[in-house]
Amino acid sequence: MNLLAKSLRLYLISAKTAIVIKVFCFWAFFWLVLAGLQTVPLQSLGSAASPIGACIAIVATLLLIVALLRIDRGSLYEIGLSFTSRALPQFVLGIGLGVALVAAMVSAMLLLTPLEIESSANSNFLNIVGVSFVVLLALAMMEELAFRSYSLFELRQAWGIRPAVYVTSIAFAFYHGLAFENLLGPGVWGIFFGWMAISTNSIARPTGFHMGLNWLQALMGMKPEYSKSVWDLSVGTSSGYIGVEELGLVMQVVLLVAGISIVELLVARQSKGA
Repeated sequence: MNLLAKSLRLYLISAKTAIVIKVFCFWAFFWLVLAGLQTVPLQSLGSAASPIGACIAIVATLLLIVALLRIDRGSLYEIGLSFTSRALPQFVLGIGLGVALVAAMVSAMLLLTPLEIESSANSNFLNIVGVSFVVLLALAMMEELAFRSYSLFELRQAWGIRPAVYVTSIAFAFYHGLAFENLLGPGVWGIFFGWMAISTNSIARPTGFHMGLNWLQALMGMKPEYSKSVWDLSVGTSSGYIGVEELGLVMQVVLLVAGISIVELLVARQSKGA
């Protein structure tokens, strides 16, 4: 009996390890696709920041996901890629939440710091809004497929919610660059994206939330590599109650605590329902 239990335990450990290896190989493939795009001489294709480049990465990532699911005998539904009637409302809700959160954070900074806002010199408002929407939608879809579909749900199945959310969030942070500050930037947002994906069993809401965050930031000139701005933020001459960087750090720490808290609540709720 003890030998049978040991064998079963070893099998489960090896199966869990195999999933980790597959997820890291999946991320390596995604990175190779992005690196390959950088070698393309055409400007419209040679970057994941362009809609065409992002779409190429999306298609390549989807093909790999389908291949892995066939090997695992899994389904798209099991990894949050269920295109049901709820997907579009969840996506729109995510956009609204993302835009509202950025608006609230910027409003707080305008009230408490020397930060000022003014209309941009760019005159074609509708064109900027439309183009930035398409670019950032493609980027959000690409990144959510890479970090919140196959990888997140496979890690959750093998290791549980906590390791799945935190490992994918750390990977998402360092995908943006091997710098510690990315853990308090993209890494923290990754916790919210992962929580949304698991709690809704879909990547629709986190994709919308991701896109909404980036969209309003881009329209405010905080992501010039993706879009022209509609409004410009600048540090004025007034002293304010607190510095811009200091308040930004406080906000990121508050978001980190909030993210960890909602993940723990999700774990507790699912443990009770098990």
